Amino acid sequence: MGLTRDKEPEEPMPHYITDRCIGCTICAKKCPVDCIAGENKFLHVIDPEICVDCGVCESYCPVEAIANDLGEIINKCGSAKTRPIAVVHEELCSGCEFCVAACPFECLDMDWSNSDEWRAHEGADWFPVAEMVAAKDCVGCRLCEEVCIKSAIVVRWPDGTFAPTFHPAEEVAAAV
Repeated sequence: MGLTRDKEPEEPMPHYITDRCIGCTICAKKCPVDCIAGENKFLHVIDPEICVDCGVCESYCPVEAIANDLGEIINKCGSAKTRPIAVVHEELCSGCEFCVAACPFECLDMDWSNSDEWRAHEGADWFPVAEMVAAKDCVGCRLCEEVCIKSAIVVRWPDGTFAPTFHPAEEVAAAV
């Protein structure tokens, strides 16, 4: 590898890849905004102009080679069952479809299954609501949560607690 950072960036970057990178490409594949570039088995680079600071890259990095804006290396989150994912609160969903459009991994779709049932109910207007259709593909990037003006989507840890970052709830509580 041999590539290292000569100095810290003048403007803090949301995340950066250290010389521990083995070029496995997992971070680039999981990045929801395609801001990571690099060749297989070579050091990768994060474009700070595109990065949305979601932390997905650092949570997937198998060698813990990605640092946050404070220079801290964050431990890998583990298996898909231990990662935060988006949760839809149907009662708050307005059916705008912004979240569906924002999801880079097509994890969300609109649920049309009750349309006939709702229309038959006293002539009420009916609209579809968002639903998680591919939870295993959700990386918890928060893009859906960011665009939801009704707060109908939140990213949560598997135990149901709100996930303010990619750090497990115990780590966040210990750091406060």
